[in-house]
Amino acid sequence: MDAGTTQTDKPIWRAVVDGVEHLVVKTGSTTRRFMTVQEEETFYNIFKGELQYRKPDVVFLWGGLLLERAIMRDSRDAGIPVAFYLVNGGYRDKTVFKDVSVVITDTQATADLYKERHDLDCKVVGKFIEPGGVKPLVPRRPDAITFINPSFEKGVSVFMPLVRLAAQELPEAKFLVVQSRGRWEHALEELKFRPEDFPNVKVISHQHDMRRVYASTRVLLLPSLWHESGARVIAEAQLNGIPVIASDTGGSAELIGKGGVVLPLPQEVRENRTKVVVTEEDLRPWLAELTRVIRDQQYYDDLCHITEIEGRKHDIEISTDRFINALAQAALSVAGKGSAPLARLAEVEH
Repeated sequence: MDAGTTQTDKPIWRAVVDGVEHLVVKTGSTTRRFMTVQEEETFYNIFKGELQYRKPDVVFLWGGLLLERAIMRDSRDAGIPVAFYLVNGGYRDKTVFKDVSVVITDTQATADLYKERHDLDCKVVGKFIEPGGVKPLVPRRPDAITFINPSFEKGVSVFMPLVRLAAQELPEAKFLVVQSRGRWEHALEELKFRPEDFPNVKVISHQHDMRRVYASTRVLLLPSLWHESGARVIAEAQLNGIPVIASDTGGSAELIGKGGVVLPLPQEVRENRTKVVVTEEDLRPWLAELTRVIRDQQYYDDLCHITEIEGRKHDIEISTDRFINALAQAALSVAGKGSAPLARLAEVEH
C-alpha cells in the first residue's frame, strides 16, 4: 500500500487501494504485542468514530488482546456482528470469542481443534490467493529446495541438520532460504552452527514479490513444529505446480492432499523447537523423499502434475464465495439487521 509521501510523518495514514479506503495507524513495530498504549488508544478512537459514522454490516478482525476485545464488545453493543478470522492454534482463553458472531478459519483441522478445545463452530473457507501475484511471468527453472521463514516454529531446527546430512549424501541438492520473521543468522547463533556449515544453502532477504522464488523452486520444504492452520506458502506453491514436503502438523496434510508428501516428526522434536534434538533416523524419510524428487525425474514430473490438479482447490473465487456466505449468515443473525444486504465491510487491520 502506498500511503503517499505527504503522510509519512503523520500518525494516521489514509489510502485507497482498488476502490477500498484504508485507515492505517502508524506503529513503532510490526509486532502486535509491541504496540504502545498511545498507539492502541489512537487506533481505538479511530475505530469508534468509524463505527458510528459508517455503521458497517460486519466488523472483521482477529486477535485477543484488550484492544481487540474492546472493538468486539463495542461492535456487538452497537448491534453489529463480529467475524473473527482464526488461523492459528494459540487461543487458549474461550472468553476471547464471547462477543463473536461467526468464527472463520482456513482448514478443517483448525475447526476441529477449536471444536474440541472451546466447542466453537468454525466456518471453513479455505485460502485467499490471487494466482497472478504468485505465478512467475517467465518459464520456471526449478532447481532449488526452498525453505521460507527460518523460524523455530517453521522447523529451522530440523532444516539445518537435514541440510547438513544432504550435503554428505545428496551433494547435488541446492537449498534456498528466504528470510522472513525468522532470521537465518539468529537460528545459526541459537543452534550453535556456523555459516560455513552450509555450503549448499543460499540465503536471500525477505521478498515482496515471491514469483522469482517460485520460478526457481523444485520443491517446497515445510518441516513445521507447531499447528499450521493452513500455511499460505502451500497454496502458493501448488498454484505453481510445486510439490510440498511437510510435517504432519495442523492443516498441512489437508491443503497438500496428493500434491506432495507429509512426513511425521517425533513429539520430542515438536516440543524442543529451539534445540536440535532431531536424530538422523528421524531425518531419513525426509532425505529419501528429497533424493527421489531430485534424482527420479519421472516421479517428479508425475508429482508436479498431481500438484497442479490439487492447486485448483485453492481457487480464490470458491474461497470468496464461502467467506461472503459466512459473513452474510452472521449479518442476518443479528437483531435488526435481518433485511440488510451485505454491502459494507469494516476492515480492522493490524
